[in-house]
Parts: sequence; C-alpha cells; structure tokens
Amino acid sequence: MFELPVIPPGTQLHTCAVECGAACCHYVTVPLDTPRSNEDFDNLRWYLMHEDTHAYKFEGDWVLLVDRRCRHLLPNNVCGAYEKRPQVCKDHEPTDCEHVAEVQYDLYFDDDAALETWLAERKARRSAAARRAAAKRRR
Repeated sequence: MFELPVIPPGTQLHTCAVECGAACCHYVTVPLDTPRSNEDFDNLRWYLMHEDTHAYKFEGDWVLLVDRRCRHLLPNNVCGAYEKRPQVCKDHEPTDCEHVAEVQYDLYFDDDAALETWLAERKARRSAAARRAAAKRRR
C-alpha cells in the first residue's frame, strides 16, 4: 500500500484533482472527418453502437468521444505517470478545461438511436425545403 500525497487547496493540482475530479483523464477524444455520405453516417452510427462512445459537433468540428478512464489515474485523481505522461497531457491547459463551464455543442449524440433520430429529422427538413424550392420555381 502507498500513501497518497496531500493536495494543497488553492493550487492547480487541487483544482484538477479535487474540484474537477480530473475530468480530462476520464475520456479520449478523436477528431473525425465531417460525415457527408450515407457511408460516413453509417460508420458514425457503428461507433455509437459501442458502450461509452459519443460523438459531437462543436464549432463545426466533428469529434468521437470515448468515456474511458486513464489507467494511470490514481484514486485521488493525480497522474501516476506524470513524469512519463504523453505530450497531449503536457499540452493540456487546465484553465481551458471544457468542464469549467457548460459547453454548447452544435450537435451531441450519446448513442446510435440519437443519431438515427437526427438523421431522420434532417432528411425531413431537407425534403420540405426541396418541395418549397420546387413550388417557388413553378410560380
């Protein structure tokens, strides 16, 4: 058994480990190419069929999110591999953390059913817009 260090209040470590719960160490995000074709959306649907997998669009960018905890995160939310952590962890700016304030996503899908619903609604909107445009051209 090992002794966990005391985390002094008012420090960035306290903010991340105690207040935030090291939220950034509980998921992985991967940028996605913007889905355009039926095949692209079908692949996205397949991703979303997997547990703990989400997808979102934020500021025009599509992202795959996998809710999985880093295996090096200690019980007190301190990095157990701090000296050997990857560059992406070193580059992370805690003051720019998405968990500091609520994020306003353009779109957010927590499973394949949510994506299918959105795709059906999008198809209906596009069909209605095409009908209106055709009717306008006939006048």
